[in-house]
Amino acid sequence: MKLRSIRFFVSTLMLMVATVVMAQSNGDKLFMEGQSLQRTQTIASQNAAIKKFQAAKVVYSTADKKRMCENQIAICNSNISSIRRSSSRKVVVREPEPDEASFSLEQSHVEFEGGKNGSANVVVNAKTMDWTFSVPENVEGGGNFARVNRSNDGKSVDIEVDANPKTLERRQTVNVNYSGDAEVLTIVQRGKPVTLSTNTNLLEFGIKGGKESIEVYTNSDSTIVDNNNQTWYIESKPDWIDFSVEVNKKKGIFSKGLSAIKGLVSGSATAASATDVKIANVKIICMGINKYLPEFHTGRRGEIVFASQDQRYKLVVVQQP
Repeated sequence: MKLRSIRFFVSTLMLMVATVVMAQSNGDKLFMEGQSLQRTQTIASQNAAIKKFQAAKVVYSTADKKRMCENQIAICNSNISSIRRSSSRKVVVREPEPDEASFSLEQSHVEFEGGKNGSANVVVNAKTMDWTFSVPENVEGGGNFARVNRSNDGKSVDIEVDANPKTLERRQTVNVNYSGDAEVLTIVQRGKPVTLSTNTNLLEFGIKGGKESIEVYTNSDSTIVDNNNQTWYIESKPDWIDFSVEVNKKKGIFSKGLSAIKGLVSGSATAASATDVKIANVKIICMGINKYLPEFHTGRRGEIVFASQDQRYKLVVVQQP
C-alpha cells in the first residue's frame, strides 16, 4: 500500500513537471513571435509585438521570464514613441505649381555601418544650383556626428562619418531648401558590433547543487534597468538555476593572471582585454535535485542565454549525480 502511494505521488509530480515544461515552451514561442514583430519599425508591428509579449508573460511561470517580457514591452513602447517623434519632425513640403522647377533629393535616407568610417553623396535635383542646406542641432536627441558639405560642382550633398564609438545607433538630419521648398535627408549610422561572452562556456554541479562565480564581458552601451543597470540580461535559463549580479569591474581578468582562470574559453581573453569592455561578476546558483525526481538518477542539463542588444551567448549548465 505504501509503495502504491509513492508511485501515485511520483506520477502526479511528473505530470506537473510536464505541464510546466509545456507552458514554458508555449511562452517561448510567443516570445519569439514578439521579437520577430518587434524588428519591424512600425507602430502597428510594435503593438502586435506587445500583445505577444503580454501573452507570453501570462504563460510563463517564473519571475525572471515575466521580467524579460516586461523589458521587451518597455522597448516596444520606446520604439513607438521614437516612431511618433520621427513622424512629427518631417518637414511639410508644399506641392509645386505646374510652372515651378522640380526639386527632389536622389534619396532621403543614407545609412552607414557602425564599425568604420564612411562617405556618401546625395544628388540634389534642382533646375539651378541656388539650393541651400542646414543641419539642425541634436534633432534626433544626440550630438551631430556627420560632416556635411556642398559638393564642389554644386550638384550634391557630400557626407562623411567616422566609426561609431558606441554600440547604439545614431541619427541626424539635413534640411535641403530650394525656391521655398524643403526636403529632409536622414543620416543613420548603426552602432559598432556588440561583443558578448563569459569566461567559461560550461558549468558543472553535483546532485546537491551549489554556487559558481563567472565573469560576463560585453562592450554594449545599452542599459538594462531591470538588471542592476547592466548592459546585458539573462534572456532564458532553467527553472533550477538562479543568479545574482555583483559589482562591475573596471579592468579585465588579466589582473589575476591567465593561469588562475579555470575554464577560460577561446575568445574570452580578447574580449576581456578590450579597452571598451565592461565586466560583471555573476554568481550562478544551482538548486539541488529532489530525490523523488527522475533527474535525481539521470542528472539534468540546461542553457543560460545571455543577451545584449542583438547578441546572444549560451552557457551550458550540467548537474550530475
